[in-house]
Amino acid sequence: MKQLLSKGYWAVLILLIATIVLGQVVSYIAAPASWQAFVSLLPKYLSMVCFWGPIVAVVAGVMVWAMLKLLGFNSLQEIRKESVEENNPSPAIIFIGTILASILFIMVILRP
Repeated sequence: MKQLLSKGYWAVLILLIATIVLGQVVSYIAAPASWQAFVSLLPKYLSMVCFWGPIVAVVAGVMVWAMLKLLGFNSLQEIRKESVEENNPSPAIIFIGTILASILFIMVILRP
């Protein structure tokens, strides 16, 4: 059985956390007032994400489900089979486009 967090995953996780911490330190050193202003607004942004996130997830799910049905697919496995085994990237491209559309939707909603 393959471990969920093997050594490689831990290394990537530590690298990502170190990058975030380093970015915050550089940001604070470069402009402490701006960094503090953003941190003071962080609860507002988090509440917006907590409020709109589930709504956008439902809308994205409906968009993906509708796209699957319109293209005649019943599952993501069928898209994988069509894209990989049949060498037809169109369903996967449309699926990813639908996901990107939902991300753009949340970006429009979560404007400061």
